[in-house]
Amino acid sequence: MRVAPQSPRQRWPERTGGPLPSEEPLSWDHFEVEVTHGQPVVVHCRGGLDFAYTDQLREVFAGITELAVVVDLARLSFVDSTGLSVLLSARRAVLDVGGDFRICGATGIVRRVFQAAELADVLDD
Repeated sequence: MRVAPQSPRQRWPERTGGPLPSEEPLSWDHFEVEVTHGQPVVVHCRGGLDFAYTDQLREVFAGITELAVVVDLARLSFVDSTGLSVLLSARRAVLDVGGDFRICGATGIVRRVFQAAELADVLDD
């Protein structure tokens, strides 16, 4: 069962670099991802990442062939265990072939989810 937050309180930190699809925050029940190709490839996540959107993010990571990847979570308002799993699987795949995979910009509840799962050490900020 999905429970909506009581109030639409959202705080957004300063941009961590690269263009974002929009500066307007998405609610926790929407998700967008944008890829900025370059060195490194930057994957910008925005909104709420839960089981409903993990296939979308998994497809994005499957299409990335570069060995330097930065995932920008600065505009992510929510992540659940399935979202964490996709991020960690992509990280492992890149690291296993000698690449560099960084997850940055996690704040608020997203950072707390990483900490609760004892995964704060994978955050690069």
